[in-house]
This record gives sequence, structure tokens and C-alpha cells, in this order.
Amino acid sequence: MSKRHPFNPNLHLHHEPTYKDMPIQIEYLPMVTEYLEALEITLQRALRDYPRVFAFRVDPVIPTAISDRMTLEDHQRLIRRFPASLKAIIRHDREQKRLGGWVPGTKVRYIWFREVATNGKPHYHFFVILNRDAYHMIGEACSPNENLFNRISRAWYSALGVKWNRQEPWIHVPENPMYWIDRDDAESFQCAFYRASYLCKAETKQYGLGLRAFGTSRN
Repeated sequence: MSKRHPFNPNLHLHHEPTYKDMPIQIEYLPMVTEYLEALEITLQRALRDYPRVFAFRVDPVIPTAISDRMTLEDHQRLIRRFPASLKAIIRHDREQKRLGGWVPGTKVRYIWFREVATNGKPHYHFFVILNRDAYHMIGEACSPNENLFNRISRAWYSALGVKWNRQEPWIHVPENPMYWIDRDDAESFQCAFYRASYLCKAETKQYGLGLRAFGTSRN
């Protein structure tokens, strides 16, 4: 079995059913060792800052009418703007709530990957990690309340440069999207790691276009 990625020799392929004794989604093997390592580090950094962490997966949607006219540069900007917009929205929410008294803050950590479908169009998957004392649920889509789902949707619209429409959120939430991790609970960490390992798969990622296929927050 090849140890290096055939399309990106800087990356190494992982063929084992576990990573550091943690189960991963074997149906998506091989995975990229460097991506698994980045995922582990990102989760560990969150738990270093907060004893209780809330992690969840969302898949932002690019409507066909917008996707058809997007260039490589547009995709580069999109993957910068979405996290920046989400961080700004979360920061504003924390600041507003602090006006009524002390509330816990949170850094916005995340892992993302760009996948290319059979139609040749890229789409994105995100695994977001927050302080669970600040947020502990995503909330309902299209809710009239200002919940976390709506904040994510608004951030995605902002990244695309489109006015937000609550009734068309452009955010897909897959099954079993949410995970609650405790610093002293290894099993909760492993469950979240298993779920997010999907983002580390080698298949369907595209290299050589000047676009990153995978990334994490830097904080």
C-alpha cells in the first residue's frame, strides 16, 4: 500500500482502522495522516481552553446559480470569508449578551475540507468546535429565534456576498451532527474524532489547482 499520496507527495496515506488507538471511519480509508493529526490537535486545543466542548458538523451549500459562475479565486475567498464572518457573528453575540452580565466566551475552532463531486463542482464540509458553556445546541433551521444555526447561515451568506434569507439557509445538517466532549472523558473525545475523521479521507479531494483541500483554524 502506498505511503505517500499519489497526487500530493507531501501527504501520507493512512490505511489502518485506527489512529493512535482511536477508531476512524474505515469505509473511507485511506485517510491522510497529516489531516488526522491536525484534527486531533484542533480538538485537543479546544479542550485545553475549555473543560466542556461542543462540536458539530455542517455542510454549507453553494446554490447552482452561484456555483456555476465561481472562479478558483472566488473559492479561495469563500474559505477565508466564511470562518471570519462566523467569528465576527459569534463575537458580536457574546458581546451583546455580556451587556446583561457576565457570560462565557468562546473561540471558534474548525476543520474543513473541500470535496469535488462527480459533476466536477467543489463543495465544503465543516466541523466546528466551541466552548460548550457558550453554545450547546445548533438549533432548528429557519427558526424565528436567533440561534446558532441561523448565525452559521448568515455567515455563509455573507461569505458568498448575498443578502441573507432565513427561509433558504443554504446549510445542510447531516444525521448525528452534534458531539459533547468533556476534558476528562476519553470516550467522548473518541466519538467526536471518529465522526470528524470523514473529513480526513483522501478520496474526492482535488489537488494541483492552487486551492487547498483541507484546513483548520489556527488559534
